[in-house]
Amino acid sequence: MGRITIFSLQECPHCIRSKSALADRNIPFTEISLSTHPNKRTDMLSLADKLTVPQIFLNEQHVGGADDIIILLAKWDLEKKYSTPLERYQREIETEKEPSDPRLAIPTTPPVVQKPPPPRPNRNTVMKLPNGTLTSVLDVTTQLESALPIQNLSWNLHIYKNCFTGTAGIEGLMKHFEIDLREEAVQYGNYLHSVKMIQHVHNEHTFKDGHFYYRLNSQQNPKLLNSRITWMERVDPDSMSLLKYLTKLMGVIVSAVTDNKGKLDYIAARSHENYSIFDEAVCELQGVDMGEMDEKTRLAFGINLYNLMVTYGFIKVGVGMTNWNRSEFFSSVKFNIGGNILSFNDLEHGILRSNAKPYYGLSTQFHKSDPRMRFILKKVDCRIHFALNCGAKSCPPIKNFTADAINEELRIVSQAFAEQDENVFVDEAKNELHLTKLMSWYKCDFVESATNLPEKAVTFLRGSKKEQLQRMILSETPISVKFNDYDWSTNASLCDTFDPSAINPNEWSPFKALCDAL
Repeated sequence: MGRITIFSLQECPHCIRSKSALADRNIPFTEISLSTHPNKRTDMLSLADKLTVPQIFLNEQHVGGADDIIILLAKWDLEKKYSTPLERYQREIETEKEPSDPRLAIPTTPPVVQKPPPPRPNRNTVMKLPNGTLTSVLDVTTQLESALPIQNLSWNLHIYKNCFTGTAGIEGLMKHFEIDLREEAVQYGNYLHSVKMIQHVHNEHTFKDGHFYYRLNSQQNPKLLNSRITWMERVDPDSMSLLKYLTKLMGVIVSAVTDNKGKLDYIAARSHENYSIFDEAVCELQGVDMGEMDEKTRLAFGINLYNLMVTYGFIKVGVGMTNWNRSEFFSSVKFNIGGNILSFNDLEHGILRSNAKPYYGLSTQFHKSDPRMRFILKKVDCRIHFALNCGAKSCPPIKNFTADAINEELRIVSQAFAEQDENVFVDEAKNELHLTKLMSWYKCDFVESATNLPEKAVTFLRGSKKEQLQRMILSETPISVKFNDYDWSTNASLCDTFDPSAINPNEWSPFKALCDAL
């Protein structure tokens, strides 16, 4: 008996919309949930050539996604041949044979039970307040950010940003936490120092009642995105699951601050209720060891991490609006992965591009003795350039990648990217091939010689565009390859402008320091 098959995910609003449209017309369907049977995702990718859900099939005919099925059902509502859409389903679909393609087979294996993260031991999940009450690290951090007299202080021709003296810190603790004795405030300050919530600006002194300068750990290294707390808790051994959780948290924030034109208010994102939760949770990446991952996992993890952290960086430190500031953003803004400090350039050129030169660089990203060399992929997959999103308008859309299906997923995003004329345009009449600038900047990742670019580009195409380029190649007439301008504009409706000096905690500024001292 024929059927309608829907590949879906739990809680996916578009999946719910599709199923409701069918249910409203009493039309039955079979659901293959990728939440309970994630191994079926590979089947969906090969059948539909799409990464998104839902993907819907009338027997073995691919309909498309939510909008496609809703449009089709609306047409069925208007037709005269059958009295109802249900009758059409019963006459034209249900009467057919069961789909024979094994990729459309209903799973017979038990559902995959999503394992919760291992519980965090109490000794690592709670912080002590002066009155003995136990609370979370995030709560103490938030209280300290408002309790301590944080300001910019001068010393020895330097400006020390976002700090406080030991004396002022003790007074702030006494006032906020209602501590009567100064000695008790000093003891609590030392406790905060011992759990790495307060640090000396140069990490040279313990917490003391005096003129030494201190900072909250959350403000000690503003270049480091995931540094609000020092992660001392358990780390989820499933790194891909952790990254998926963080991506989902960020997705809620992004959805809430995106207008109907697709523009993001990055400033409003910092006020979202999930942002503080994310700002703490992302610190768990401090415990992830990329060296333990196999090649496919490291590739998928690296792409997802890059895309997530760009969005996080735009929210936290701002968006580079000039070529110089943009360059500084990708080289100076960093994150802590397993104790290894990585910039965006380190992740892209060092790890994902197998320690290649940046297109503007003179040497490889990592020196041979760099301990991060153990993370580099053995071979660069040029299709990563159709998956990495640096926040520019010309970048490919952000997709989620998995270790099990990374090859198929990269094939699909590459074809989807190349289908856009602004990325790949074939002008058969002029014998011209217009390519994304990415294939110029990173030509060495795609081909050994520029003359081979048409043959490489054709592997990303399909349909009439592919046929046109194939004819041009077979004609053996030299093809003129041109590269499109890259649109560096962003999707921001409101954002802070990234200022490299703002993420420098200790700034040598003799003039300003002298003025402050007078």
